[in-house]
Amino acid sequence: MRQFYKDSDGAIAFETSAPLGYSLVTGVEKELLWRAKYEERKEDGENYYTENQASLYISVLEGVYTSAQVFEFESHINELSSLIIGGNWLTAQDFISTIPLLGIFDITKKTEITTYIDNYVANNY
Repeated sequence: MRQFYKDSDGAIAFETSAPLGYSLVTGVEKELLWRAKYEERKEDGENYYTENQASLYISVLEGVYTSAQVFEFESHINELSSLIIGGNWLTAQDFISTIPLLGIFDITKKTEITTYIDNYVANNY
């Protein structure tokens, strides 16, 4: 798990271990940095969701999917979407395995979303 570290000049690092010359951030400063990180994760989730929604709607316009198929997909993964939009990537990582395949949410789409979430967690937690 990554932590916040600070050097003597005030530079902040978010790493799995302390870089040379850095010490662990504690107290109020640590709390403020974690709040900011949480807001960043929410923003990342909102961006990921928006990019995927745009892609789905383009697919409808291009005739790849029907609006009914997209509605079914959106409804089917609604809770997962809410977790991602809320910045709850770790919970989303656990939750996605419980969602059964259905329509557009086939093994390819599930694997694609799972891989994205796994990579996000690996690089941001």
